[in-house]
Amino acid sequence: MRILAGISRYYRGITRNDMIYASGHIFIYRSQIDELLMSEYLDNIHVNTFGIFLVEKNQMCPGLYLPFLFVSNLHWGYKVFNVDTKKFVSHINKESVNAANLILVPIIENSHWTLLVGNLKNKVWDFYDSLPKKTHRAILPEVISHLYEDTTTSFATDIRRWRIRKIKQVPTQKNSVDCGMYVCKYMEAVIQPEAVVWVDVKDWKDNMAKFMTEFAYAILSTIIK
Repeated sequence: MRILAGISRYYRGITRNDMIYASGHIFIYRSQIDELLMSEYLDNIHVNTFGIFLVEKNQMCPGLYLPFLFVSNLHWGYKVFNVDTKKFVSHINKESVNAANLILVPIIENSHWTLLVGNLKNKVWDFYDSLPKKTHRAILPEVISHLYEDTTTSFATDIRRWRIRKIKQVPTQKNSVDCGMYVCKYMEAVIQPEAVVWVDVKDWKDNMAKFMTEFAYAILSTIIK
């Protein structure tokens, strides 16, 4: 059964006054800041906010990153509810695809985060998994097919036919809760202008608390006038 961690479990007993950040369908509350500071599991809201921050930074500083598109994991996650999921990919069209190099698709399945990255120039999918298991790849054809169904006319070729390659030697987690932060860092790394030499990236597991604190600070900075 697909698990949409964090969609509703935070919203009981909290008010709008508890809201720290809002963007579209994403809302960050004080309790979720506490989770970051305590280095706990990242949910949909955290990972989507990180992706939105990357998009906003690239808009404010053109050229900071490679041109990319970000797809909320809610596009795939809400499919189970039989609702219209096209609203999550309304920004994907022929023009935006032609202007981009990469498309970032974070995925949460059975409480584990992974990252699918479409290389729009080479027409290949790259798969990043901080807790490598063959079973984590099983859902990928369905995720890609659903994206294709909602954006069919946006791509010059059939993205369902692109090869999927597992990226090796990426940093991996040493516990059961850091997968969300790893996906955030994967996203940040792959859009850098210079290609990442993954074998040289060795210190992530020792810096998880630092990464989460920096993320919490970035969220809190949005309310500073």
